[in-house]
Amino acid sequence: MKLAEVVTGGLGSFSHISLGQGQEKAAMGLLNNALRQGYWLMLQNAHLLISFVRQLEKYLEKVEAPHPDFRLWITTDPTPTFPIGILQKSLKVVTEPPNGLKLNLRSTFFKIRQDRLEACSHIAYRPLVYVLAFFHAVVQERRKYDKLGWNICYDFNESDFNVCLEILISYLLKAPPGDTTRVPWNSLKYLIGEVMYGGRVIDDFDRRVTNTYMNEYMGDFLFDKFQPFHFYRDESVDYFIPEDDIILKEDYIAHIDELPLVNSPDVFGLHPNAEIGYYTQATRTIWFYLIQLQPQTGEASGGISRDDFIDNVAADILHKLPQAFEVWRIKKQLAMTMTPTGVVLVQELDRFNLLVLRMKRTLDLLRKAIAGEIGMDNVLDNIANSLFNGMLPDNWRKLAPATCKQLGSWLEHLQQMHYTNKMPRQTHANINANININTRSQTLWRKLSRLNALRQ
Repeated sequence: MKLAEVVTGGLGSFSHISLGQGQEKAAMGLLNNALRQGYWLMLQNAHLLISFVRQLEKYLEKVEAPHPDFRLWITTDPTPTFPIGILQKSLKVVTEPPNGLKLNLRSTFFKIRQDRLEACSHIAYRPLVYVLAFFHAVVQERRKYDKLGWNICYDFNESDFNVCLEILISYLLKAPPGDTTRVPWNSLKYLIGEVMYGGRVIDDFDRRVTNTYMNEYMGDFLFDKFQPFHFYRDESVDYFIPEDDIILKEDYIAHIDELPLVNSPDVFGLHPNAEIGYYTQATRTIWFYLIQLQPQTGEASGGISRDDFIDNVAADILHKLPQAFEVWRIKKQLAMTMTPTGVVLVQELDRFNLLVLRMKRTLDLLRKAIAGEIGMDNVLDNIANSLFNGMLPDNWRKLAPATCKQLGSWLEHLQQMHYTNKMPRQTHANINANININTRSQTLWRKLSRLNALRQ
């Protein structure tokens, strides 16, 4: 909107609509007017109405002489079904969430209008806006620490902050403007920590975290002149509330710019070792994309082509692939003496067979596709790329126990699973004696099932 106001000289030639069910006719009407009169049109949330976007793609191909000032903007979340034709004809602009407490805090204040900072004359208003923005940045940044940050990843967004800002204005307008002791702290902490942000939180321990932040960040101690409040302070950095006389948004942004770009987990109340997992996951992600960016055509190692390399890998896996278990024979032997751990073992063998059979079927189809006997679909193409890059294909990962192993070590692990769970054709007594040993493997699909079986 700011760009349209600068380029077109106002918002009179700018229109927008949020796509959703039943908005097709209204969107097409705005599009026709924009094409004739040279308006800027923004279609928001296109991922919610992909069927209309496909119709839009065909409609735009028939447009011959649009107005020279016409511009079409489309906003969407990442979705695999978005029409490729529109992407190829468009200029793509990607917005990524800010990474780091400083950038997140700066992004929040950059979106606040100056009139919002002057919406209330209470002495505690602007400091509490900064406290709210800091809290908003903290709860978002905790997500990068995975389970150490939140037990469940929550989608805290800008609307949560904006609604809490309205609540803050509403309550402070009713409080005496010069008295910070009359601020309804309990109501604010409940509405912000329990209703707005806490409304997204469904885990009890995560809710306890939000309540702890509210108790640490909101109270009369924020305005104690004898013991100034600090969000966090050590020898190198100090996170504190700006002075009361700061009014302009630019001054707040200048204060934020003085903060360090990289912050330690101590700022969030976490142990310093919490970032070990974050950096490990970030490194894995970087290497994954680096592998994906390597050339996918031409000759591979050893002077052979990519297709020959993939075909050799597929043939080698088929040669080493374990045979499926004869589960019916094991069920027959255990029929009269079936125990809960025996049931778990049979279930694990069934899941193992599903995985092995899928691997054999997809590898056979892949070799036929490489030879040109059948067509290559998306599933086979993903398996081919994974084999070439030494990664575990997604089609196999869906049926396998959760793992972070690469393809080579995972195949060795699979052979170990087969050896561990392999049951000789012995007497009932020997088989039952081996059940606990075989189900003790760390490769179980459902580990809780074995624990429940042991309890029974």
